Amino acid sequence: MKALSSILIDDLEATYGSLLETIWPVEFSFKDLFKNLIITVLSQNTSNANCIRAYKGLSARFEVTPEVLASAEIDDLKEAIRSGGLYNVKAKRIKDLSQKVLEKFNGDISSVLALPKDEARRKLMELPGIGEKTSDVLLTKRCSYQRVIPIDTHFDRVAKRLGIADPKADYRAVQDAWMKFLPEERREKLSGMVWLLAKNTCQAQNPKCRECPFSTICDFNKKKK
Repeated sequence: MKALSSILIDDLEATYGSLLETIWPVEFSFKDLFKNLIITVLSQNTSNANCIRAYKGLSARFEVTPEVLASAEIDDLKEAIRSGGLYNVKAKRIKDLSQKVLEKFNGDISSVLALPKDEARRKLMELPGIGEKTSDVLLTKRCSYQRVIPIDTHFDRVAKRLGIADPKADYRAVQDAWMKFLPEERREKLSGMVWLLAKNTCQAQNPKCRECPFSTICDFNKKKK
């Protein structure tokens, strides 16, 4: 298994360190775990801008609590989040999710995150529309990125291009690869920089390999030569 050297860490920080604050607006990182759950659902399969637009529409019309959203009319939910796209699927998911949070956890998911990490992940994934990535995003609120790295398409793509994960590796295998690749004591910031690298340099189409700090160790880049 490859490990990230101090030289490459320095290169990564020099390129992306100053951009970390641009990843996600601070005002949309909530202490309220239910609000974090809802905005994470709204972030599925869309851009950050669309997600924030949808959340603003939702919070302008409804108090974002499980009690309120569980009793909301589905058409009203659709209209509230319409500007963010995929509103038909996500409106139903929000309503179903809110109902389940009330039924299973009496409206308080903080009790779930207080459980051991693996048990908390399992219970979160019992909720409708919550898969591995969404549960891990919520777990970072307690465990931080030092212990949990949510794997999206960006992390998956970079891991397989670098060669730290097999091309057919599943979610958990890719996550394990990143946990071994990124040194624990700096993993929180480095994971954000890797995401920025994927978005700005190691793009799905036409990656900018010549600009990439990882080019010297990247299997994908070596195969291009």
